[in-house]
Amino acid sequence: MSFEQLQFYPTPKSLAKKAWSKFRDRNFVRVLEPSAGNGDLLAAAPSDRSMGRSPIDCVEIDITRHPRLRDEGYSVVGLDFLQFNSGSMYSHVILNPPFAQGVHHALKAWDLLWDGEIVAILNAETIRNPCSKERGRLVQLVEAHGEVEFVETAFAGEDSERKTNVEVALVYLRKTADLEQDLAGTIMEDLERDSMTAAGLASGYHEPQELALGGSTIENAVTAFNAAVRAARESVFSDARARRYKALLGRSMGAVTGGYCDDAFGDKTSVEYVRRELAERYDDLKDRAWTGILRSSRVTDRLSSAGQKQVESQFAQIKTLEFTVSNIYGFLLGVIENQGEIQLKMACSVFDQITRYHSENAVYYRGWKSNDRHREAGMRIKMTRFILPGHETASWRQHLDFDSLRLLSDFDKVFAMLDGKQKPEYGIEDAFTKEFESLRSGERVSSSYFDLRYYPGAGTIHFFPRNKEVVDRLNRLVGRHREWLPPEDARVSEDFWLQYEKAERFDKELREEVRKAPVDRSFMGSPFDQVCSPHEDRRNHGSEVVDQALGRVLERHGIDVDRALEASQKRLTA
Repeated sequence: MSFEQLQFYPTPKSLAKKAWSKFRDRNFVRVLEPSAGNGDLLAAAPSDRSMGRSPIDCVEIDITRHPRLRDEGYSVVGLDFLQFNSGSMYSHVILNPPFAQGVHHALKAWDLLWDGEIVAILNAETIRNPCSKERGRLVQLVEAHGEVEFVETAFAGEDSERKTNVEVALVYLRKTADLEQDLAGTIMEDLERDSMTAAGLASGYHEPQELALGGSTIENAVTAFNAAVRAARESVFSDARARRYKALLGRSMGAVTGGYCDDAFGDKTSVEYVRRELAERYDDLKDRAWTGILRSSRVTDRLSSAGQKQVESQFAQIKTLEFTVSNIYGFLLGVIENQGEIQLKMACSVFDQITRYHSENAVYYRGWKSNDRHREAGMRIKMTRFILPGHETASWRQHLDFDSLRLLSDFDKVFAMLDGKQKPEYGIEDAFTKEFESLRSGERVSSSYFDLRYYPGAGTIHFFPRNKEVVDRLNRLVGRHREWLPPEDARVSEDFWLQYEKAERFDKELREEVRKAPVDRSFMGSPFDQVCSPHEDRRNHGSEVVDQALGRVLERHGIDVDRALEASQKRLTA
């Protein structure tokens, strides 16, 4: 949708302040802005220095504006206001909608609001020329429940980002809840939308993506959520109604004679109580519903614990959205579109688990990229065997602990991903779950990608790659990401790949050469440990020692990587 199609006219500061000044009730409990744009209208919101700014929710159809709105501290709760369903908890609604849809947005705000105030910036013609049923209804609402002020040059001043001479109408409406009538049940009329069928809920939102949940699963979740919201609202109104009638009966004898406190005349029959309770229960239900989606098997089965954490790190933003079919598919589509980044982080996490905690799991080669001082030493996981320490288990236990099994599950997901599958036919976790006794007794057990041996006393798991191709894919994926390897389309001489392929063969010789190197005692640990350090100075020092030792080893074998790299770079720039 283009800039013009969205009819995006940022609200000038002077007009925004004037709009906010129209509110008569300055107790901004919870505010909704249905077409937030970049937040220009919200920036003029008044705030109490002692209390800070009131909670502000916003709806914005242009998702590219969401990060900016969140950075400003606003909660994005939806995309299309005309599809928005929840408004009973708001005390104020302020809006500057696209002029072509102004009357529809204003009426939607009125219908959503239970008790509160509305200020809308509309095209003056919407009020002056009530030529449609909708405009006629809005004019009647203004006459019965509010007022209007016309402003001729609202978008023509110096503070207007986009200038236009159109005259605007500042519409103010006050909607007052009739507790006697509303608490008796008529407020439930707005819940009719919750009875939508699953087919209606899902109309137009089927995404044939592998990671997405089945359509019926999403529709059922939304239907259950709507039913829960309906029940919660009925409960709040029933409780307030019961307390109101209880108050009409008067105080109990115990309260009259001073025996105990009677809360019959407390605030639990007020509009504020109902609004607050609705908001709290609605937010709790959204939290639970979105958690169910994030924890659904079709999402978690594809993501490692690191990938899951990355998605969950955005949960605070996700759970503010309305729980609708379109928003769920939008979230899942976002996960799908970011799968490459998520999967890369998953692969790097597994690579680091293998190389970081046992220095002999990796072999080294001279990397493609140089920093200011030296070329970085690249790492490869060994193709013959690697060892994972730290998996001790007591003799009486019948399985590994939770953290160990979760790590093995992450390995399964990453190596299956590298093999183009959702999960292995027989994973490492399967082997340790179903054949734990055999492994603990020293037997060698096979999974889809590895032969496995387990030494419970030492707490080590030994991995012998059966499918060396998937291990090489992991090495190359991480190597290119960390710029140890050249880009796929780079022209590289055979000497570079020769030293990469023979890294395992040269490993013993390299380690001997590193042991001969002068020791800088200001750095703890061996250079191989330093290469994996999270501290840049240690990592650079270890990489430099290993790289220089590699240079000496390769020179003895007649491999001059520097000359090879220099020649390839000249060809690239020729």
